[in-house]
Amino acid sequence: MKRHSSRVPAILAALAFALPAAADVNVCVWGTITGPDAGVNGMSYGTVDYLNYLNQTQGGIAGQKIHVILLDGRYKLDEELKIYRRCVDQENAVVVKGWSTGSAKALREQVQQDAVPFISETFSSEVLDPAKYPYLFIQGATYEQQMLIGLRAAKAAGAKKVMLMHGDVEYGRAPVTVVRKSGAIEKMGLELVDTIEFRYDAQDLTAQLLRVKAKNPDVVYIQASTPQALVILRDAAKVGLPAKLFIGNMYNIHPSIPEQLGAAAEGFRAIQLYANYGDDVPAMKEIAAYKAKNQVEKEDLYFMKGWFGGKFIAAAIGNAIKKSGGKPPADIKAFRKAVRDEMVALKNLDSGGIAPPCSFANHQGPTQARMAEIKGGKYVAVGSWVDAQ
Repeated sequence: MKRHSSRVPAILAALAFALPAAADVNVCVWGTITGPDAGVNGMSYGTVDYLNYLNQTQGGIAGQKIHVILLDGRYKLDEELKIYRRCVDQENAVVVKGWSTGSAKALREQVQQDAVPFISETFSSEVLDPAKYPYLFIQGATYEQQMLIGLRAAKAAGAKKVMLMHGDVEYGRAPVTVVRKSGAIEKMGLELVDTIEFRYDAQDLTAQLLRVKAKNPDVVYIQASTPQALVILRDAAKVGLPAKLFIGNMYNIHPSIPEQLGAAAEGFRAIQLYANYGDDVPAMKEIAAYKAKNQVEKEDLYFMKGWFGGKFIAAAIGNAIKKSGGKPPADIKAFRKAVRDEMVALKNLDSGGIAPPCSFANHQGPTQARMAEIKGGKYVAVGSWVDAQ
């Protein structure tokens, strides 16, 4: 029988009161379950659901039940840092899957000291350094790589003048700073005519869009999440700027944009890293089987990213257990190191078509991306897959 009630109240109750039941393998996941970035929290649900799918269909990983803990960081840095310590110290998680760019940057040194495999939802290049941060992983093309893919496509279409827009948080500011300092835009033969930083929670960006209009760029790349993209495109339409002027990153592929903006969203482009929910890929058969008996909270591309993350975690844990004689190492530190080593050793990881087969020797996983454009109220692929590296 399907469950129809929301999991959020139960999650919040668990955050406040519950301690994990005895389990062979603990995995800790946190995301923005409630808060300003909740629109893309399918990434967290997808990972939890995949691990629970293994519990239900295979008895767990390599014969060991998984205790998966889902917590709410609310996109608040202090809350995320507290959750990290709970995951490592109280939950004894063998793998921790976090959320924001801010928390990944704040924790990157601590993660190495704790020697715990840590996967972040960020794509920031500033946490991607296998030599310096051997326990920290991401899952795809960096924000900087996505930005350059978008700008190369714009140049190929004839663009000469570029503007950048970003929120006033690390997720927005840091990648733009990295790209600007690198000189990559100028090396492409493009002119950066202006950069606009705006409040992450701004509800009116009309003044900023009037500034864009005055500068008359050929393309505007926005480093923002879905709620901010909605405001930008809504206010762009108010001042007479078409959505086709703007390109966003993979966190701007969300059904709420065409649903809420209608014609004002037509032509908006964003970078796609994963298959869409419902695509004809093998992973959808697993998801459909899980959904037949369980509630799936989010049916979108971000859930697919989360399901892929679950496969990555499970493959590494499974290999570590097998090499330990079929049982998890009794010492949590040894178990964590074994899992980290197996993450790096993974080759041609099969995600069931969610992303191309990939390895994580570079701590990045798949590096292919393509452009998607809103046409007729839906995101449609408009280019072939290209390697972001």
